[in-house]
Amino acid sequence: MKWVLVNNHHSPLQEYHLMDEETCRVVIKYNPRQHSARITCGIHQRLFFIETTGSLKQKTVFTNEYGLEIGSLTPDSFTGGNGLVTINEKKYNYSLNNNPLAELIIYDKDMSEPLVSCGLETSNSITKIALSNNTDSSDNSCLLLGLCWYLFLPVVKENVAEYAA
Repeated sequence: MKWVLVNNHHSPLQEYHLMDEETCRVVIKYNPRQHSARITCGIHQRLFFIETTGSLKQKTVFTNEYGLEIGSLTPDSFTGGNGLVTINEKKYNYSLNNNPLAELIIYDKDMSEPLVSCGLETSNSITKIALSNNTDSSDNSCLLLGLCWYLFLPVVKENVAEYAA
């Protein structure tokens, strides 16, 4: 699977598609000014807000359309490309690799076996992406949120093992 930015990165509404070969699994419409992400998968659709908190230890909080906190993202300050994401009280570890291309890997408990891996592609062919310490951290947080939300859908839970390969 791979996240693909469909329109210009500088447009007011950024649209990302989670592609599985030739099939679009998830669509995210992210508004950077409002820090909101509308995530659609088939007939399922949700609106989330992404807020960065904390002064010493950065933490990104995800709230739903009703203002209820549904999860958070805490990057590991020592490694930079790793961290912990919590969605609906379920904790996952994530790792972001940039060699040779950008790839996001989510682990359930055991860091040796990935739950799912996803490539990251940008419109300007820049492959170096980080989920923290850059200006696009909210954009990347919405991609991580979209992937985790997709994993929670009942239809997808049956097929998670095939996405790890």
